[in-house]
Amino acid sequence: MLGGSFLKRYLFTGGKVYTASARQPFCQALACVGKRIIAVGSESNVLSMTDDTFERIDLRGKVLIPAFIDSHIHFKFYSMCQTSANLEGARDPHDAALRISKAMEGIKPGAWVLGWGWNKNEWTQGRLPDRSYLDSICPRNPVALFSKDLHALWVNTMALRLAGIGLDTPNPEGGEIVRDEDSRQATGVLKESAVELVTRVIPEPTFDAVVLAMQKGQSELHKLGIAGICNMEDALAFEALQAMRSSGRLKLRVTQAIPKQNLDDAIDLGLGTGFGDEWLRVGPVKLFADGALGSQTAHLLRPYEGNKENVGIAVTPKEELAELVGRAVLAGLSCAVHAIGDRANRDVLDIFESVKEESAARHLHHRIEHAQLLHPEDVRRFANLGVVASMQPVHILTDIPVAEKYWGRRSRWAYVFRSLTKAGTPLAFGSDAPVETPDPIRGIYAAVARRGLDGTPDSGWYPEERLTVEEAIRAYSVGSAMASGERMGAGVLVPGSYADIAILSKDIFSIPSSDILDVRVVGTMVGGEFVYRDSI
Repeated sequence: MLGGSFLKRYLFTGGKVYTASARQPFCQALACVGKRIIAVGSESNVLSMTDDTFERIDLRGKVLIPAFIDSHIHFKFYSMCQTSANLEGARDPHDAALRISKAMEGIKPGAWVLGWGWNKNEWTQGRLPDRSYLDSICPRNPVALFSKDLHALWVNTMALRLAGIGLDTPNPEGGEIVRDEDSRQATGVLKESAVELVTRVIPEPTFDAVVLAMQKGQSELHKLGIAGICNMEDALAFEALQAMRSSGRLKLRVTQAIPKQNLDDAIDLGLGTGFGDEWLRVGPVKLFADGALGSQTAHLLRPYEGNKENVGIAVTPKEELAELVGRAVLAGLSCAVHAIGDRANRDVLDIFESVKEESAARHLHHRIEHAQLLHPEDVRRFANLGVVASMQPVHILTDIPVAEKYWGRRSRWAYVFRSLTKAGTPLAFGSDAPVETPDPIRGIYAAVARRGLDGTPDSGWYPEERLTVEEAIRAYSVGSAMASGERMGAGVLVPGSYADIAILSKDIFSIPSSDILDVRVVGTMVGGEFVYRDSI
């Protein structure tokens, strides 16, 4: 008895327990009291440490693993997207526009119409859309639609007008206002930093609306077995998370990244990476080196296939990026830098090498977010510099044909999970939601099978880069905990660690990779408390 109440006690038997510990990866039983695990091992040994005050849960052949930690998610945006127009799967701009017309029901003239998920790479002609599609159905409402990769924005004429974008508006540094070659009029598509020209004039949702959406988003993550996240978002998201934390509604362990625009504020306040508690902590400074594959803005060493003029966009020039990283390190802040193209990854590794000694002195572990395409000469540099590869294997499910189209043979060095692991680089897996689903099961399938949802290619896409199921789960647990600077017992199931647990419907370790997608989460526990329970 503690504080006048009994601590919840659970005993799990009758299934397989995967601890993610190198010392004892698999065992038969687990017991927890309150928020901590007290015993793992054989059923007889664990039983000897419990009594009849424990709720005994028979797993009936199911598998118990560490709850997942999503190392890269846009949590507020993911949560808010659940209430905006979803354009995923739209066949072409016309189909997307029709979906928007349905989403406009009940919206007053002048109110913004928001959506996300369009992907020109899935359209028959593969061309960027233009504002005419939206003007025809939304002449009295500004429209702003994020692409699936969140690196481009499709808007109508009214949105351009409200943003003050005209013939004389220059491209911002690290961005592009796409224009018609003949008229030089803006087409309605904005790339990279140019997106901000419009987003800054979109009214922010109310604080209460954000908190409510994030509470619902939290419940959705719990259903997927997720107990922790690294949130790559803005001050409003951080404020909403603090409100949830102070009211006891936060049931995710959150590491909150610091956006570039808030770096000075963080330094002035003396905030360092790791400051906070078990529920909400300050994470790395989030910076951008380049764009994305889908928008052909990832920064490459050689031009894109079929486009000799395009090597992508350095969203933040290397010299400026180096200065930002240097300031962050001196202030005790680690850095997480978005880099997708091989040129961007090389530049970021160069910068991290230049601050290696200062970082070590302050016990800072830096990350590259995505690390999608690498030059083979740069693979070993991650481990040599102690840089975490924060990656999202779920992207493979849709990226295979796009990478083959734009990167050609260079795709051999895309998503090189095995090569990085062999070199000794820690992997931290996440989703990049809402760009892709936050479902870790899909991510595990992608990392293990390296096939699309349709099962192709049969032999796997560059199968030499596959991981085992065990390695993939460790990247979603131990790896993500380490990448977030977690030192309080997350990501592993051993005595003294957090009772953050996911229960899977099938033995994911023994089934063919093609069957992984049939596995579902039937229970999630965070800090010894069930936050999702189905058939358990």
